[in-house]
Amino acid sequence: METFEAIKSKYSKHSEEELVQVIARLLSENAHLKTLLFTSGRERTAEDPLGMKLMFDEIESILEGIPSEGAEQDVEADEADPSPKKSRGKRRPLPAHLPRIRREIDLPESEKICPIHQVELDKIGEEVVEKLEIIPAQVNVIQYVTFKYKCSCCENRFHSAIRDSDPIPKSFATPSLLAYIVTAKFVDGLPLYRQERIFDRLSIDLNRTTMSRWMIATAELAKPLWRLMHEDLLASPVLHVDETEVQVICEPGRKAQAKSYMWCLARQTENPIILFNYEASRSKSAALNLLDNFRGTAVCDGYKVYDSLFPILGYILAGCMAHVRRKFWHAEKTAKKEAKSDTKIIASAALNFIKKLYAIEAKIKGRPPDEIVKIRQEMSVPIVDSFLNWLTDMETVVLPSSPTGKAIAYTLGQWPKLVQFTKNGLVAIDNNYIEAHIRPFVIGRNAWMFSYSTKGAHTSAILYSLVETAKANGIDPHDYLHLIFKELPKSDTLEKLETLLPYKAKAFYPLKSYQLAK
Repeated sequence: METFEAIKSKYSKHSEEELVQVIARLLSENAHLKTLLFTSGRERTAEDPLGMKLMFDEIESILEGIPSEGAEQDVEADEADPSPKKSRGKRRPLPAHLPRIRREIDLPESEKICPIHQVELDKIGEEVVEKLEIIPAQVNVIQYVTFKYKCSCCENRFHSAIRDSDPIPKSFATPSLLAYIVTAKFVDGLPLYRQERIFDRLSIDLNRTTMSRWMIATAELAKPLWRLMHEDLLASPVLHVDETEVQVICEPGRKAQAKSYMWCLARQTENPIILFNYEASRSKSAALNLLDNFRGTAVCDGYKVYDSLFPILGYILAGCMAHVRRKFWHAEKTAKKEAKSDTKIIASAALNFIKKLYAIEAKIKGRPPDEIVKIRQEMSVPIVDSFLNWLTDMETVVLPSSPTGKAIAYTLGQWPKLVQFTKNGLVAIDNNYIEAHIRPFVIGRNAWMFSYSTKGAHTSAILYSLVETAKANGIDPHDYLHLIFKELPKSDTLEKLETLLPYKAKAFYPLKSYQLAK
């Protein structure tokens, strides 16, 4: 910490006006840090107390205010509070595809006689109540017995059936076992050391080192599918691009604490694809490796690397309105902490413009692209134009170093990219789609914390790509993994490989459905 004399010397040449600005900036930063530390991270507004639906809300935000199951309503409280109450609605029926086991509960034979008239009772109906039962995982050892034959006339000629190739040669791993382990780690966020304990409870000697080798082997087996998905992505008209941190502790020439990155590309339209790729840096060359040959529209945040690739690749850049909203939300909250009502009003006004745009997006969701762009031109463009005029006026009013001033500067700097969604019905208003699919990786990273080697990081990229793309296409990830680990060893042509792509497999193989959480 700097001493008072050091601070005094540092700012001795500053004018009184400059010192006022420094103090204002420090107070603003202090208020912002307090907001991050001590308040909720949900982007709520005064007009919308529950806030817009954000992808990173915890489950508590969904359950907030909903009574627990079986709780009785307080009649007196309802009478005292005349405001309308939302009904809980009926519970959804249990899935129809699950097998039903009928357990009949009947009267004893002695009680089937009327106690008054001594005649046999007539059956008039039955009541069916369904309950969900779960049987713990069943583990079997499959014995593949191959019979051998020999002709009695031939001395050295033998005949035997040919067993299907194993996904991992010379191991006892079956496609179902590998699918189970991969699903547990990359879908359910269960690290291998925890899975080791689960297998230990089943008296199965399967340690995390063996499972780690298996994961690397399965990723290598599935790498041709990853490459096909990447090629398909680059031919798409619109892509979402983002990146998140990952730590690799044993990377040649780098410290264990060095930041590495998991880059992600996504296609939101028909046949969605989610593709992860590991890179040691967040550099221009790393982005170029992933986006080379792409000529469509890239939806991304304000990271300057994407702008630097524009002259090289010639793609169109579209911005993210959610990032703009987040900056004004933080500005509004910081201004509230500082009791600066004028700044808070300005930030709230910006949020109101954005809220109107999102209201339009909610109404046109799922419509054809040509219809979407037509409605955006009619309804969103006037709001966008008003927002730009308002931002230009406010830029001269608000202190540039304040959170609101920075939010305005960021928005104006990103403006040509932010309005791309009004020109193309395939372009989303924000980059939330890819952030929602990065979230499972972030949750998993919180559990396993780091990758030991670059091989492990590349393995994670390939396997996360497969499970997230399967989920995005409505396919059960375990079912899909079981399929590809079984079929890939014998898929020796491009045609066979293409049938195993997550967004094509359902047309060729019977696969269970999967519904993404809303």
